[in-house]
Amino acid sequence: MKFLSLVSGSSGNASLIATDSTKILVDCGISAKKTDTLLKEAGVERGLHEIDALILTHEHSDHIKGVKRVMSAYGIPVYGSSGTLSALSAVTKDEYFNYAGRELMEPVRADFEFSIGDIHILPFNIYHDAAEPYAYRFEIYEGDKCTETALMTDCGHYDDYICDHLTELDAVLMEANHDPVMLQNGPYPMMLKRRIISGRGHLSNALAGELLAKIFQPKLKKVKLGHLSKENNTPELAVATVRDKLISLRGSETAGLVSIAAASPEILTEVYAD
Repeated sequence: MKFLSLVSGSSGNASLIATDSTKILVDCGISAKKTDTLLKEAGVERGLHEIDALILTHEHSDHIKGVKRVMSAYGIPVYGSSGTLSALSAVTKDEYFNYAGRELMEPVRADFEFSIGDIHILPFNIYHDAAEPYAYRFEIYEGDKCTETALMTDCGHYDDYICDHLTELDAVLMEANHDPVMLQNGPYPMMLKRRIISGRGHLSNALAGELLAKIFQPKLKKVKLGHLSKENNTPELAVATVRDKLISLRGSETAGLVSIAAASPEILTEVYAD
């Protein structure tokens, strides 16, 4: 299987989960044209024409920019929470999502597994200022082997429920959005700063490190940090903070057991490939 972040950041988010027979796009916060180009760079020869489904985490613009084009031009079905799917028309001011687009919408429920081809998907609730945001866990079976990955960004805090859904993973794309000091001293208006640090905002580097320490086990080999703020973070700071927090909470031996890196906001980043 292949798990790639096409892009990840405040300006747009999209990821690919793929096997030989099934290809799923998670979010499409960039144009359909750019998505198609990146998919081809990722080895999907026919780009969007090969995508079996688009799964949405929530309805914010940096996650849905290309959704209408993906649906209307390529006939790709879109999966998401009822809240997310219902919010698309209001957010975009486009009645397409209330009429023609409805035929391609497939609501899913948190903690109820569904399958697309040979990829098994478990949605779960997260904490963000959106209608009904989800993160997703993916399981792929090949004989006796089960590969387990997850994608969770845009979440203001974590709890035991989230930790439970992120256990026993092989790889994870998780949020490390900001450094609190950079955010405090940065250019954002106070209202936006308060939104980001709230329990329905975004995980800081330190909180991401604490979460990783909670879910870490020897099976987890690859961690990619996503949705980094361009203004309030750097890849180097995010990785260092998360790694230091993991070591301080779980011991120095963990440093050599797991790879931690930042997903790029502009180019492909491999989360997991087997």
